[in-house]
Amino acid sequence: MAKEEVFSLIDADPPERYRFDYRGMHRYHITLPVYAGKSIFVTQDNVAPALDALRDSAFAQRFDVYAYCFMPDKLVMIVRGKDTDSQMKEFLANFRRNSSSALEARLGHPLWKKKYLERVLRKNEDSRRIADAMFEMPVTAGLVKTASEYPFHGSFVVIPRDSKKKRSDFPSTKQ
Repeated sequence: MAKEEVFSLIDADPPERYRFDYRGMHRYHITLPVYAGKSIFVTQDNVAPALDALRDSAFAQRFDVYAYCFMPDKLVMIVRGKDTDSQMKEFLANFRRNSSSALEARLGHPLWKKKYLERVLRKNEDSRRIADAMFEMPVTAGLVKTASEYPFHGSFVVIPRDSKKKRSDFPSTKQ
């Protein structure tokens, strides 16, 4: 008679203590696609209200925007929570709601798709390198010849370029 083996499956829904709660001083690489893949961010009139909403939401929800790039059909950004109570999901919901309300009447449809891409950056991933790759996206897409020509990307914080220096080597803003 053959011996019967019993297999047990690991629960696909891990206990609450193992779930990532998107709270704290984590860095995120986020891509927000525009509704129906339309080319919305091609003029200053459409980028400016979304950029204002991004700045306001980042301030209100305690996030630093390391880099952003408004491509015609999406927004790509790197953000980081400023303190242990910073909640990425709330920041993103606030930004999406405010930017949509600023542009929806003009567009005649929602600004963003319901789904977006996000990933938590690991400690060993270099924000500057990822930001530089983001700033090259308009060149790769054929929108401009050099990244410096593209008007719809930037940062709300300064990321030191000299990777040889440690963060502690930079002057403190605290007095």
